[in-house]
Amino acid sequence: MTFNDQSDRGRGRLIIITNPEKPGLINLRAMFQAGDEMSDASGDEDDVIPARVGQAVGRTNDSEVENDEGNNFFRFQRAAPVYPKNMINHNLDGAGSTGMRRTTSSIARISMAIRRSLRLPRRSEARMAPREEQIVIERPPEGPLFTENTRDTRIGESHVPNLLQEIIDNKRLNRYDKVKKLIRRTDWPVCHEIRANLWKELCNTKDWSSSKRLYSDEAIEYDRINQGKKQSPQILADEGGVLNNFDLKEVGSVKLIRLLLIIERLRPEIVYAPTIYPLCSLLLHFNDDDSDCFACINYLLNTKGFIMTAPVQWAASSHTILALVKKHKAAAYVLLKRRLDTTDDSVLVKCIEDWLLWLFQYLPLPYVCRIIDCYFAEGHKFLIRSAISIVYIWSKVHKRGMEDFKGKSLQEKIDAIKKEFQDVATNISVSTSTFIATAVKIRNLQSVTIAKLQTQFEDELREEVTSRPRPIKKVRRTIFCEAFKSCLVDNDTAVELMSYMPERLQLVTPTLAYQLSQDGTSFYNFWSKVDKLDQTIIIIKSTSGAIFGAYCSSTWSERHDRKERTRSKYWGTGESYVFRMNKEMELPEIYTWVGNAPDVSSSECPQYFMSATDKSFVIGSGGCDAIRIDEELTHGMTGPSTTFNSPQLCEEGAFDIYELEVFHVTSSD
Repeated sequence: MTFNDQSDRGRGRLIIITNPEKPGLINLRAMFQAGDEMSDASGDEDDVIPARVGQAVGRTNDSEVENDEGNNFFRFQRAAPVYPKNMINHNLDGAGSTGMRRTTSSIARISMAIRRSLRLPRRSEARMAPREEQIVIERPPEGPLFTENTRDTRIGESHVPNLLQEIIDNKRLNRYDKVKKLIRRTDWPVCHEIRANLWKELCNTKDWSSSKRLYSDEAIEYDRINQGKKQSPQILADEGGVLNNFDLKEVGSVKLIRLLLIIERLRPEIVYAPTIYPLCSLLLHFNDDDSDCFACINYLLNTKGFIMTAPVQWAASSHTILALVKKHKAAAYVLLKRRLDTTDDSVLVKCIEDWLLWLFQYLPLPYVCRIIDCYFAEGHKFLIRSAISIVYIWSKVHKRGMEDFKGKSLQEKIDAIKKEFQDVATNISVSTSTFIATAVKIRNLQSVTIAKLQTQFEDELREEVTSRPRPIKKVRRTIFCEAFKSCLVDNDTAVELMSYMPERLQLVTPTLAYQLSQDGTSFYNFWSKVDKLDQTIIIIKSTSGAIFGAYCSSTWSERHDRKERTRSKYWGTGESYVFRMNKEMELPEIYTWVGNAPDVSSSECPQYFMSATDKSFVIGSGGCDAIRIDEELTHGMTGPSTTFNSPQLCEEGAFDIYELEVFHVTSSD
């Protein structure tokens, strides 16, 4: 006897074979005829099947089954029997049997069993591509800017409801669970008008007005004492900080530095708090009044569970996240072990030590804003949820990448996985709402569990972290963005080089435009990539290991200006400089234009900054050339230059080039 599924989807059929000798026994055989679209919820609920089909597949009443690996949740409830006119009754035991409405439970179980036996992909994987296609980059809004601090963050139209008053009312009534749920479920875009007030209202307590007055008084005192003097907050010098201001304008960056300096002055107990910089930057994007931003940060610092302020806490946070991944996303943890070929958690944790960068540096702004929405309502716990979600998404994207690691050392594998995490965050393949839902659906993630793990790892790491000497800050550290990444110099050197550039050029991270080992030893290739750049940083490493270079304040395309070159073959400005690395200090020695000295007349100083032909270029002449490169970028010379009062930049004088990098420097406008 066969019962055919006559649903309009036509996904397959159920064949029920009965044994007359054993009426109580039913053998169920399912044949699944897959179509282009696959779903576990095939068939209509109005079709009626025999009651014993549900018993045969083991229907569970009033229970919930969780498929952790696929994040699919199936809820089965008791179904009441129905008797439509077209019911098909099967005499399974010699008597007419009743029928019941078919729910998704029976078909879902059958479909899953067949998929596993045939090794077909899961529904979640089959639908992944369509989900990615649904993530559409919306056109930027054309409304007014939120504040004068932001460059492109504008107020725009949105169909998402403004629930601000409902949130305020529930917060006033201490219904914090309701506030949390409202914020989790409402996917406000960056351009939504609620952003002008949401974060302020979530931080608004009885101390709000006093915090604003305190900041205003300190700001007046700050302006009186400094009078335009250049200062740098300590947070800019901390290793592992997230120096991303999300593209603030110059006026916003000035407010940001003042805000950070005042926070450090009023809160001296802060030893290490890398989240303060990105939080202040985001607040300034949506608030013109920096006293409001200070009041928000002051609330977060005064409220337990929001901002960690000690190095040992942040060192332990990576271990806490790994332990939670092991508990709640076991498949991702196993994949991490398999790809590194180790079970040592002290090695595995190195892959996720940059988790704060995932959230505040690599994720696009809409995702960061939604994370911060929930963070202001739930605290540091939601940052933990978000980091675990990144690990989970990574495990889905890279679960078949074992072949890429053949022949690599352990450190190379760690670096590769860290790069994969960065790429997953940068090119996130799910929508903002799906990302937040993924973070929320981490079941039974209790605050007490997080606190217990955090305390455990802090105790284990405290001796190591406290005994580790904090590096003496030898650099000027006055840049307002993240330093450029070079294979020739470290981060401290990059920061020092950028700090000698004009302040207007310290707001945007320079980008690599040319690299000799990648782009070839050819002046044709060199000029095709460098000619039109506004300003450049050039770093050279000789075959003897000497590292030196220059900052060039003008574009190299001026070499084509024949009218000007008939007057002088040199061009450029006094903002240029040359440098060489001091191996003992591990920092650059920088030589600026002699005309910048206060006791000399700039008009009387040599101004031989830049010169070039199709087959060579010179930086800093007068007496000798500070840097001269020719012979298709393979050879060069250096000597004492009167333009920069610089010595010979490498011991040999004449040198062969091992590597050369050129970085493009742009202004924020």
